[in-house]
Order: sequence, then structure tokens, then C-alpha cells
Amino acid sequence: LLVADMPFGTYEYKDTDVALRNAYRFVQEAGMDAIKIEGGSKARQETIRAIVQGGVAVMGHAGLTPQAISVLGGFRAQGRTASL
Repeated sequence: LLVADMPFGTYEYKDTDVALRNAYRFVQEAGMDAIKIEGGSKARQETIRAIVQGGVAVMGHAGLTPQAISVLGGFRAQGRTASL
């Protein structure tokens, strides 16, 4: 199973088609089986829903979110409990 980490700037848009097009590129051009996206916001949930409905598997994780260091004020673990 090959999973690609979607880079910062490839999925943080209100237009979820941008994220879906970028996810398709990972599958088609890089041979990935799934993609990973950081964040659990309502907007991110809509993005994930659009990508999954588009036929691309999305893998999530809880913990360190390195792509959000500028927003969070540095490296720190996130999602330490099920309730976020």
C-alpha cells in the first residue's frame, strides 16, 4: 500500500475540486494507492468527502501535524484523545 502525504497548498481550498485534481495526480502519476491529509476541521471534512467520493482512498492520523507548524506556533502533538 503506497500512501502519499498531500503537500501544504494542494488541498486547503474552498473549491474541493482542486484537492480532488491533486489527489488524482498522486494516483495517476505517482502510482499511489491512497493519500493523507492533515487536519480535522469542518472544511477539511468536506475536502476528504469529495476526494473519497471521487474514488481516491484517504488515510488519516492523529498526532503531530508538521504542515501546520506556522498556524500552531511550532511542533506539538495534536489529537491526543478521541474527542480531539
